[in-house]
Amino acid sequence: MVDKAATDGFTVSDDWQIVSQPKTMSEAEAAEYADLMEYWRSRLDGALTELDNADRDMATAIREALGAVAASAPASSGLSGHEGTELGEQVARGGSDIPQDVRDRVTREIAAAGLTPAQVKTLADGGKVADVPQGTMDFLQQFYAAAGKDGFLALSEQYTENGRTEAASALSNGLAVVSNYNVGSAAGDVGGRSHIPESLRGLFEGPVTSTGNLTKGANDAPQPSTVVNNGHDLARFTKAFGLADPAVQQGSELSENLLSRAGEIASATNDKSLLIGDSFDHNVLRRDGVDTLLQDMVGVGGRDHAAVHNILSGEGMPTGYNRDDVIMPLLQRDWAEGGEQNVAGMFDWIADDARPSDPSDPGEMFRSRQAGESAFGLAQILAAKDAELLDIPGMKGQAIGEVNPEITQALGKVVAPYVAEMVGAPQEFTGNNGFAGPPGSHGFGIDNASRLFSVIDSNADAAAYLNAQAFGMSAQLEQAWAVGDHDPHNWVQEYGSWAGRLQGVVDKGLDLEFNDRLGDATSENSAGFESKGVAYDTIRTAIGKGVEFIPAVGPFLSTGMDLADPTFKSAVLGSVPEAIVKANGEVTYETSLAQHYYQIALGLQQQNGGVLDPFPRLDSFTEGPGGPLKSFDEIASVEPERSLPVLQAVLNGYIVNAGLVDIDSFTIAVNGGRDEVLTPAPGR
Repeated sequence: MVDKAATDGFTVSDDWQIVSQPKTMSEAEAAEYADLMEYWRSRLDGALTELDNADRDMATAIREALGAVAASAPASSGLSGHEGTELGEQVARGGSDIPQDVRDRVTREIAAAGLTPAQVKTLADGGKVADVPQGTMDFLQQFYAAAGKDGFLALSEQYTENGRTEAASALSNGLAVVSNYNVGSAAGDVGGRSHIPESLRGLFEGPVTSTGNLTKGANDAPQPSTVVNNGHDLARFTKAFGLADPAVQQGSELSENLLSRAGEIASATNDKSLLIGDSFDHNVLRRDGVDTLLQDMVGVGGRDHAAVHNILSGEGMPTGYNRDDVIMPLLQRDWAEGGEQNVAGMFDWIADDARPSDPSDPGEMFRSRQAGESAFGLAQILAAKDAELLDIPGMKGQAIGEVNPEITQALGKVVAPYVAEMVGAPQEFTGNNGFAGPPGSHGFGIDNASRLFSVIDSNADAAAYLNAQAFGMSAQLEQAWAVGDHDPHNWVQEYGSWAGRLQGVVDKGLDLEFNDRLGDATSENSAGFESKGVAYDTIRTAIGKGVEFIPAVGPFLSTGMDLADPTFKSAVLGSVPEAIVKANGEVTYETSLAQHYYQIALGLQQQNGGVLDPFPRLDSFTEGPGGPLKSFDEIASVEPERSLPVLQAVLNGYIVNAGLVDIDSFTIAVNGGRDEVLTPAPGR
């Protein structure tokens, strides 16, 4: 059109204006020329409109083509921080209605940035993932930084509302990677606290509570109340982060933050006399909302075994961190339904990981050490805080065993694999790892062991299991002595001391729990044992019903005994003390030499193919000539006043005849170990 206008003597400027060449003409010619100029101006405007429409159509076509490419192309590893920032800003701008195409793109890109199965296994085995592409790390870090707390929460909730739980899970997995100090790139850029968006970090920082005004009814004056700061957003975040894959979550600082903050909130709200909430803000939680929040925070954070380990051991925690401030409020809280199970769940993995099934597997060994170090930290808390757990503040003298029976039972199972270490056995004797304390420490200590047992003894079911395991380990130690190498330069003579200490710890733990209860005039604890006699009867019942004993599988302890064999269980039953009524009416609980010798003979029987060699008068106590020993219960059930002294004499003779001439020294070691606990030397 420009070229055609030029044939009539017109030119077009850069801003699309018609320009005429100056010339002299008559008035009539000038009027005709002006009409011609207007004609070409009109034609040019029409052409420009067509050009603009064509340009818009082409831009639309290009955008659609690019969208189709993005939708059909495989997710690439060519992610970048710039893309992360751009996408995060789009999420943040979307607010409560993030556009569908933005949600779809986040799903694709976050999935592309996810860890591989091999990398997830590396985390589970305690390794560090250091091969994430730098572009991927940049993308994730800048995406979450740009989206911020509000964008992350809004996007997760919109995914969930639309049934896209996999997308919501991938979104939380990416945040777990960003916050994981064990994940990084080859360039050394690792995740952790510094890469968690500041707005999210703010949920776990600052004062835990503030003062509010709670109105109970329409006509009531406001009353001072306690408000959990950021409670509503904490609840939203916990729900969103809970959608992450627990395997990807291992080692996330956000897990540690959830657990630490849960302990702080519990500490600030455990007093039931407090009014919690604020009627002027529907986003502020009331007491039942706080219970639910804490339950969920513990449940989500507690899935991360690495985080639980760090909370209990203090490893990698900031300066000034005190694990008691986190764990004790959770143990002492009177939990609503569901909360107790989640606290117990924080610890239930420890016993399962205590002993590696394959010591040559580095991953198994890592998990075993992680479990042992976690159990050691937890055991230290239980022993050091026994008074506050046997008499929980504000609970009318009630102990943890009554207030939180499920937690107490879980604690008993956590520490059960480590009872031998508690009384001094080195870990190479037990097959465990990590329960030795930090370098330079002196182990756990038998005084601590007794106090720990007293806490577990506040719940009869928990106590029956833990004490049965202690007697089972004591029996294994005595039998291991019987079949071991009696070189005076090895550890076998120590077996007697360890076995006796275990028996003493059980007895002392029961005494401590009873004495605490009797010394508290307000005690209402009804979950423990009525007396020591009832305690020992209950332990026998637990053993008789088939408690599964934890084997000692270290190279020096394993006897090859089938711990499920009725004969072994009978031996353990025989080691549980019996009530002895003295002339002055005092009742004591003692084990007899017959029970002690029976344990030793059982070890010799196992070593001898399941039977004992012929020996004078031995047939009276076996299942027929040349057969195995009868159960201790069966022997003791017939005139025990006569049968047990005879059994004692016969088995003593058999043991000496079998070459164990140092049986008296071993017996002294067992009794000495028990006395070391029950009647410690002055000043110890």
